[in-house]
Order: sequence, then structure tokens, then C-alpha cells
Amino acid sequence: MTQKLHEDDSYLTAFKARVLSCEERDGRFGVVLDRTAFFAEGGGQPADRGTLGGAAVLDVQEKAGTVTHWLDRALAPGAEVEGRVDWARRFDLMQQHTADHIFSALVHRSCGFDNVGFHIGEEQTHMDFSGPLTAQQIDDFELAANRAVTANLPVTVTYPVPAALETMEFRSKKELADLSVRIRIVEIGTL
Repeated sequence: MTQKLHEDDSYLTAFKARVLSCEERDGRFGVVLDRTAFFAEGGGQPADRGTLGGAAVLDVQEKAGTVTHWLDRALAPGAEVEGRVDWARRFDLMQQHTADHIFSALVHRSCGFDNVGFHIGEEQTHMDFSGPLTAQQIDDFELAANRAVTANLPVTVTYPVPAALETMEFRSKKELADLSVRIRIVEIGTL
């Protein structure tokens, strides 16, 4: 399993890691590290970009806890390399993802609808809910979300122990049958 440094520090943009493997596929090179600060594509959020050992990071994917960095050139297994996350892209994705949490919380509180889909694009973010929203409701929720952003509400990320999760009320698009895995809880001030 790859240690995901970004889970404990989403502002981390430079790190060192050891190359565990490098495999060529279709002109790209899949590199697995012992640890990474690169966020893999998932949950509607695109992967981070940047550089790894001087190579361009073209994509990042995760499967069964192993993170594969797809690069434009090979890196030698066993080598220690430096990774640099493209901060402008990461911060934009973080802002959009947090906005999704805020907007979804407002919709849930007001209408009881769950966010059932989310996708960050280059020009817009798309959210799907379990019920219909009118154009006026969307405008109202957007205004309320912008007010929350302007208020600079604190964003807190925690990883509660399984016993705490059993008594905690939270919303998730994923089915969480196994509460023994590390579950990330995001709280945003008082909306």
C-alpha cells in the first residue's frame, strides 16, 4: 500500500519517496512509490499533476491502496525521487471540492436530498442530487454557499476511530459497510 501523505496534509506540495516499481504501458510509465502527496483521481475529483523525479506526472490512479503515477518517462526502481505537486491545480481542485461539500450540505439541510454524483471539470463542477432542484433553489443555494465562503468558515478534516463513527451522523456517497477502514470526515464551520 502507498502511504498517502496528502491525507494528513493537503497543502503538502513537495516530498521525497522511493520508487518501488516502474512499468511501461502504451508509451507511459506507471510508477509506484512507497509514499506520495499526489491525489489520485477518484470520487469525481481529477488527479493531481506535477513532476516526479523530473518526469511529468500525466495521471494518478489508485487501486486496492496502491497509487500508480503515470509519467512521461521511466524512473529507476529503488531510486529516491522528489515529487512536486502543481499547487495552482491542487488548490483549484480543493476549492471546488470544498464548495461541493458546502453546497451539498445546504441542499441536504433544506431539501433532504443527498448528493449522489460529483465531477470537477475544467470549466465547471457538476453535482447530482437524489431529488429535483428548481433554478431559483440553485441560485439561493449558490448565494448561501458564497456567503459561507466569504465568512471564511473553518474546514476541519478528521479520521475518527471506528467506535466514534458508529455513533456519528455523516453523509457519504460511498457505501461504508466496513467502518474499520480509515474514513475521512470533513466539517465546515456552522452552515
